Amino acid sequence: MGFQEIENLLKEEQWTRSTITNYTTQSFDELDKQISELDDEEKTEAKNLCDTHLTDKERNSIVAMYVSGSVQLERRGSEDYLLLLNLIELFAENKKWTLVDFLCQKILRKTENKHALRLLANSYAQNGKEEEKFSVWERLVKVDYDEIDIVKQIAAHAQQKGNTDKAISMYRKAVHRLIKRKDTSPIRTIFNTLLELDVENFEYFMGLADQVSSLSRSTAVALLRDLEAANKNNVDNQIEAQKKTLQYDREDIYAKENLIKSYKAKYKKHSRLSSCLESSALTSNMVRDVLHSIEDFETNIAFDKGTFVFQNSTGKMGRIRSIDETDVIVDFAGQKGKDGNRLSTAMAFKSLMPLAKSHIWVLKSALPKEKLSKKVLEDIPWTLTTLLTSNGGKSSLKDMKAELVPSILEAKQWTTWSNHAKKELMNNPVFDLSAQDVDTYILRSTPVSYEEKQLAVFRSEKQFYDKIKRLKEYLTSKGDVESDFFYEMVKYFSDMFLEENGAIKPMGEVTDYTFSAFLLLEDLVQKQNMNFINRVEGISFKELFERTDDIEATFNAIKDPELKKSFIDHVVSEIPGWSKVLSSLFPYYLTSYIPEIFRHNKKTAEFNKVYKDVVDNFKEKASTLIYLIKNSEEKQWNKAGVSSEQLLFTELQLLDYTNRCIDSRKDVQENRKNTKTLMTILFSEKKALTYIEEGTEETAQKIYSLVANVFDLPGGKKIEIKHAISEKYPEFRFFDEISPINRETLVPTGLFCTASALEAKKKEMEHIQHVELIEVAKEIGQARDMGDLRENSEYKYGKEKQAMLNNTLRRLSEEVDRATVITKDKVDPTRIGFGTKVVLFDNLNGESITYTIMGPWESNPNENIINMLAPFGRALLYHQVNERFVFKLNEQAYDFTVKSLEVIDL
Repeated sequence: MGFQEIENLLKEEQWTRSTITNYTTQSFDELDKQISELDDEEKTEAKNLCDTHLTDKERNSIVAMYVSGSVQLERRGSEDYLLLLNLIELFAENKKWTLVDFLCQKILRKTENKHALRLLANSYAQNGKEEEKFSVWERLVKVDYDEIDIVKQIAAHAQQKGNTDKAISMYRKAVHRLIKRKDTSPIRTIFNTLLELDVENFEYFMGLADQVSSLSRSTAVALLRDLEAANKNNVDNQIEAQKKTLQYDREDIYAKENLIKSYKAKYKKHSRLSSCLESSALTSNMVRDVLHSIEDFETNIAFDKGTFVFQNSTGKMGRIRSIDETDVIVDFAGQKGKDGNRLSTAMAFKSLMPLAKSHIWVLKSALPKEKLSKKVLEDIPWTLTTLLTSNGGKSSLKDMKAELVPSILEAKQWTTWSNHAKKELMNNPVFDLSAQDVDTYILRSTPVSYEEKQLAVFRSEKQFYDKIKRLKEYLTSKGDVESDFFYEMVKYFSDMFLEENGAIKPMGEVTDYTFSAFLLLEDLVQKQNMNFINRVEGISFKELFERTDDIEATFNAIKDPELKKSFIDHVVSEIPGWSKVLSSLFPYYLTSYIPEIFRHNKKTAEFNKVYKDVVDNFKEKASTLIYLIKNSEEKQWNKAGVSSEQLLFTELQLLDYTNRCIDSRKDVQENRKNTKTLMTILFSEKKALTYIEEGTEETAQKIYSLVANVFDLPGGKKIEIKHAISEKYPEFRFFDEISPINRETLVPTGLFCTASALEAKKKEMEHIQHVELIEVAKEIGQARDMGDLRENSEYKYGKEKQAMLNNTLRRLSEEVDRATVITKDKVDPTRIGFGTKVVLFDNLNGESITYTIMGPWESNPNENIINMLAPFGRALLYHQVNERFVFKLNEQAYDFTVKSLEVIDL
């Protein structure tokens, strides 16, 4: 009914030549009702019908634009809003403001589209709704980061309404955007308005001048002049502004003269003011770099009666007793006598460093270590301020440690103190990061905003996932998400996908960074309800997934657990055959989350394959196996076809493997962790002993055979197992003791081979790894470039070939790990075993037959070279010359006598 009605409305509109004046909000409500009655397929048909109508019949058809635009908006395509925006402009031109409002709100219920916001604000302006207009404008500047004029209008409006904080925030936002645009011309006007509103925030204005100076030094000088004038009652601030001006322009006579006046005002009671000015050449006509003159003056003026000093050559602390134009008398710590140490003024200025009373060196010399240490430990903000002030207002943690340890703190106290100090440096607004050196912290005279500081921290992070961590910390600490500082953090991630104009960048290699950025942006928009953030329209998770060569390695590389969880959710909702994908990802996300998804979707039987797989491939998937052992009940293993006995034997084999890995320095931390867990399960929790107590003698034999061969197993554990077996089976014979051989239970372990066979296997592995896998990767890449992967047989064949080669490589690697090279001198010439040639007399057939006993790599049944691990080979082992023995295999009886035995060349 809905589709037919829409078709009739298009015809009716065309025949009757309906005008804009005929439309009301009720007209669109009726159209919405018709659209809602359509299913997805019918909506597509309706959209196609309307698009054709707009192209072939009536390009300004209101019905067609509305229906097609509504369907498109609902589906969030790459041009979601174009038709509806055109329709809004059409009504705006005809001053149909009610419809403009209606259609703008329709878009804005979906997303904060900047064009819809502008049109809505204009509608309010046309109807005299000033407060509503400003409200929409505030929403607009959150999504349009290039907008500046409206930001200034919002600021002026807030100022007029008496909302000073909001006005300051908006004026600062405007300045920040102007600097990003590299447009300095309007900044001075805003700068002066901010001075009227926030003159006390001197540090902000000095920093702003610094930012502007990189674009225009003349503008920066003008700003400093205004800042100097605004601080006429604060001589220290005036001096800083004047010195900064001279840094930008050393020939600025006006700034130099004003600086001299400020120095005279500040040091008017200083006994040596005139001589310091004269000796520095500030007041003379001598041609000298003004910055050098300033440095000399401030060094000299610091010397006065009572000033603490440090002597560089001796490392001694002292205090000036008296000073005149020729001599300085200093009392040094520990100095004997009452005359003091007399130095010429020139020598004093060169060899002594003046220190403030609060300098850390002064405190060290004046206070007992216990008292100062207590203060440092208890008052971290004071300590940080003291250290930074003592080092010219900036310092790194490395420098702080050198100052505190061991003179104030013990080395063991530093770690705890530094952890608290880092938090204070990150959160306290009077501490900031240096823009020039990310490892250096600075002390601000006025607090920096939390948002600005966190952006500096974000920029300082060198690692991708550390940046994600900082952004998330910003959100949890309730930083202002509407600030431009937050936008810059988000833009770092969106720039991976979007050009400056918002268009999608050409897609390159898909990595874990690509997925993480995509999932992070999606989380901000959907879960955090930040509709003002640019969505990555036109790119889907499924597309990224299909473009990834190694999805397991990519998933494993994602360092953020929440993003991994989001990745898993997308696989379930968007990827066909998701259960197979999740099974392969489980080793890289060892939590209950993936198993719960299988249970929730009634696919537990499919997840059971993971249990069997980790047992079969316990070396490659050790951590997964251990996780499942710790978190699964016995019945789950049984359902997967893994018996309790098989699991126990696998655990013992894995313990041997992890110990060998530790010994060969392979993934030591991970393997130590796994070894500790296995030792707990097998021995501390007495799993092995329980099986001996409850099982058969055959089970005990197998357990002991495995335990005895566990590499680097503490001797006490082996003795514990032997004792338990002996207690239950007093006649039990242990194969590693001198005793008759029980050939039915004694089974050789490991993989015996010759040196040449081992070398051949290694060369085969290298060829697969460095030749065949590289070639198949190229083939896959070429096949992927051919188009749709779902219908690409070359691509599927390449992936299958790649999987086959990886399986072969994995099998070879496991065998090489187990291999033990046997040389001729290691072969027992008295018994049948590896490396022996034996002549047997077949008592049933009355003839002799010769066999050579080797390992699985060298065996060749066609040439009577027998694999010692095969059932027939095992039946021959350990027998001696003239010994007769019988056995049965596959219902066939054998009766042999050993005639002769020799060791072959290996």
